[in-house]
Amino acid sequence: MLGFVCLGLVPLSYLPGIPTFDLVLLAAFFFSMSSDRMHDWMLNHRYFGKIIRGYRDYGLTMRMKWIAVVAIALSLSISGFLLTDLAVIRVVLLAVGAYAFWFVFSRPTRPADAIV
Repeated sequence: MLGFVCLGLVPLSYLPGIPTFDLVLLAAFFFSMSSDRMHDWMLNHRYFGKIIRGYRDYGLTMRMKWIAVVAIALSLSISGFLLTDLAVIRVVLLAVGAYAFWFVFSRPTRPADAIV
């Protein structure tokens, strides 16, 4: 079900702040846990398959990692300073950000000129 939700949101990814990459990877992840047929369809899709295989086989470029970290930092900063006054929530957001930074930089790094 969540895979279909993620795929349903992909057409909205032309709007600023809604990433296609994340939605496609989440959909593939959810389908890998629930539907072999849909997971295989995504892997063999001419557009989605390229995104999934590129990430799975080669990782992220350093540019992609820095874009992700900046986006995470901006979204968590806005949430922490504009949307809440509670110190506990700000600490939780800081912990989430630290984990997200670690996660992004722990993924394999592919050269920028790698052919996907």
